[in-house]
Amino acid sequence: MAAGPTRLYTADFPLSPELMGQVWFYPLTPEFEDLWEVCERQWDPDEGFRTPHGALRVALGTATGRMIVFTISRRRSTGPDEAQSLIVADGPLDAKLTKRCFDTWQKLHFPNLKHQLLSEHIDFRNTACRPLTDVLQRDDGGYITGPWWWKDAAGWAAIQQLAARPMTDQQHPDQPATSFRVALAHDAKRLVAWDYPYYRTIYQGRANERTGWAMAYVSVTGETQRGLPDPILRFDCHVTRVADHWRNVKTVMLKHPQFDTLLRVPVRHLPHTGPDGEKITDKDGRFTWKTTFRGHTAAIVQACGLKPVTLPVNADGALDRVRAVFRNKGKHLVGKGVGAYFTLRMTTHIAEALGVQPIIYDASRHTIPGKSITSGPIPRGKLPQAVEAAGWKSVRLVAVYSADSTPHRLLRQLRADYGIATPAALADRATAFDGQIVDVAPTITLEFRKIPELTMHGRHDRAALIRSHSALQVSDPDQLIAVICETTWDGKPVPHDGKPATRKALGATRIVSQFLVKTDAPPREEDTDFPASAALRHIFQDAGIIDDRLSRAICATPEVSMDAPLTEPVTVVGIHMRRHVYKRVRGQGYRSPKLVACLVAMHFTPDAQTPPYTEMYQNGQWLRIAEGRALFHSSEIGSERWGRNGDGARAVRDHIETALDNLVLPEGSNRVVLVLDKEGSRSIYPALDDNPFRTAPHPGRGLAHDGIDVATVRIAFGHHAARPATVYRDGVDNLTTMNPTYRRTLIFEKHHPHETVWMLTQQSRQQAGNSPMLREGNKRTRDDFSTLTYNPMNKDLHATSRIELTVPTPGSWRPGDLVAFIARQCDQAVAWDHRTLRPAPLHLAYKTDQDHPDFRSHDPGDGEAQDDEDDLS
Repeated sequence: MAAGPTRLYTADFPLSPELMGQVWFYPLTPEFEDLWEVCERQWDPDEGFRTPHGALRVALGTATGRMIVFTISRRRSTGPDEAQSLIVADGPLDAKLTKRCFDTWQKLHFPNLKHQLLSEHIDFRNTACRPLTDVLQRDDGGYITGPWWWKDAAGWAAIQQLAARPMTDQQHPDQPATSFRVALAHDAKRLVAWDYPYYRTIYQGRANERTGWAMAYVSVTGETQRGLPDPILRFDCHVTRVADHWRNVKTVMLKHPQFDTLLRVPVRHLPHTGPDGEKITDKDGRFTWKTTFRGHTAAIVQACGLKPVTLPVNADGALDRVRAVFRNKGKHLVGKGVGAYFTLRMTTHIAEALGVQPIIYDASRHTIPGKSITSGPIPRGKLPQAVEAAGWKSVRLVAVYSADSTPHRLLRQLRADYGIATPAALADRATAFDGQIVDVAPTITLEFRKIPELTMHGRHDRAALIRSHSALQVSDPDQLIAVICETTWDGKPVPHDGKPATRKALGATRIVSQFLVKTDAPPREEDTDFPASAALRHIFQDAGIIDDRLSRAICATPEVSMDAPLTEPVTVVGIHMRRHVYKRVRGQGYRSPKLVACLVAMHFTPDAQTPPYTEMYQNGQWLRIAEGRALFHSSEIGSERWGRNGDGARAVRDHIETALDNLVLPEGSNRVVLVLDKEGSRSIYPALDDNPFRTAPHPGRGLAHDGIDVATVRIAFGHHAARPATVYRDGVDNLTTMNPTYRRTLIFEKHHPHETVWMLTQQSRQQAGNSPMLREGNKRTRDDFSTLTYNPMNKDLHATSRIELTVPTPGSWRPGDLVAFIARQCDQAVAWDHRTLRPAPLHLAYKTDQDHPDFRSHDPGDGEAQDDEDDLS
């Protein structure tokens, strides 16, 4: 029998009106809105939440056992078509209990407002219960525009149904069924396998016996997809690892004392104090600490007359009731990821329990030929061509070090990568490195300089040090200086860390830099020095010294059969945008958020042997990417004038249009492809959102006006894209019993009513490898590992990442051909042996932002601690 068509089974489900369920509304009066604005102005983020919304949401959910959303209008009065302030819940709220919760919360957080009570302005008389589908707001094209909270509420009814149905494994019928509990949290949309934890014990029977615990959980959210007017429900599977100490813990999960649910609540650590307020110390003079709830959760529960919620003295003291969430600080006995097998079993279970099949993609005619993918470092013979393609005549690599072990490591790596023998003078005398020069390839030299003061921690003047060393002085504008700096780091925050300051000072002189930690050398000399290898590859990538591997991945070659290869020159511009929200630092004032915008362009030709020329827009001009990166890192990160809405969004669009208008295309080239990611372009380019009919500005308007053929590709990844469960053959494979499999060479497509969406799945290293231990996550769930002779519980069970591609404006391209062109740039990394989530130009723009000296001041959270979740599972 002929094999059926190949398809991709995902964890995205169509959301029917029955599946959306009902929600309960409790109107809030205009007086509530006025008082709420007073509370917001007086709110102290040191209470543990960035805004009062999160604190009150957790408090009310804890007191009532309900999933809650607050929506507060900024208007004093609302018309029939305007937003109304509401409490939205998944079930009816007891008025007396709700008022008591509000009053206690307000008394603890705002004692000066005791004569103006928020609870008096909750309109319980006009409570309403309505189907969630009736609440959705749609535009003229039928696409969902709001309300903003619908994505939270969309999963409430579904997870209640799933909590009532244990998951069985038909391939392993002897395994007990897995039940899930609903967990109430600030996001209020997860199922946790609380009663079926994963655990691993080491040193069993000895005095130092230790056990590590973890739990599987399933997150769910409502989503939209481009070209599909109807909503979908997106599931994903994760692991929460349990900490056995309170150190670095910011969140706990515990059984609710009153309801059949779990709580996910933030905690804080405070020093014990005596009667007069002095901090208590132990016999060694160290402060003693206590762990308590943030947001006064325990006090509010007690005031509401419920059974008290308490925390044990030790984090591992009551695992049957309380489990501290491990924050990825250090090592854990259980690895990350639930594994591909669990994800597939859970997806088929969801389909059966909800009575609806997930969204399934079909294999398109476009592929990523495996023979076109190149790995390993740039071959030595191709380095001169790569230097010339980057726009330089010569390159001087400078290794700045303090310990002699660092030059040894770099020389050893050059020998491994390029077969460069260590000069006899350096092999004989261990201290002869300073000032020595090694030829790496024609036009590329490596010079060693012992300048420990440059990278050491502290606030000293690094600019003066750079000016005083001739090796760091640029004499020829066509000679690139790139520096690999030795640094020290023990995994803990360093006061006045020297790494950001060094990068900024070098960048001011147009020098790109990369860092190599002194203490991360392998224990044996014959072992592969992965950090040293990464430092060398990174410095070439940052400098734009790229060989022909990207060109080979997208162009026709005699030895590789490729559908829709590149046949004419094209410039691809990656446009990366990110909102930079500063961390709150005690004792420092509020700093306004900024928006970061990085643009990197790569000019491709249809010749598979010609490397692309790469440049970056910085300081109002397009520069060789090494110069652009260096100047970007020497300047302040982002701009306060830029934002996601209003004048700020217009300013960002104007900046991008100016950059694109200044782009100089190679002679004979008339094609430009702009690549943006869904999250970065959100609200700045509404036309790139999920409604293809939305009329709003597209990037590249000036280029199109000048007759340039402009196309736009939007990518989405992580939780913005569907979770692949398996690739299967329709009519041949049994989804309920098969082991999951992935085909990374295929590009899948889904034809929605108004636009096609493509999916690219990317295997992890362990998924593509042959290690039996690492691939057990494809055959069984973690709780079945105990039956094996070896227990891979400490291994990470990542399987695949996902990239969604859409084409808002195809230009003269056929959309499928354009998707294949961009997907091949995701699957062929610039310098590494692995894939990237973003195509090459967007990846380089993203990494430039991530490497900025001020990037660490960014707060990516929302006031709550995050689990050690990973995009791969």
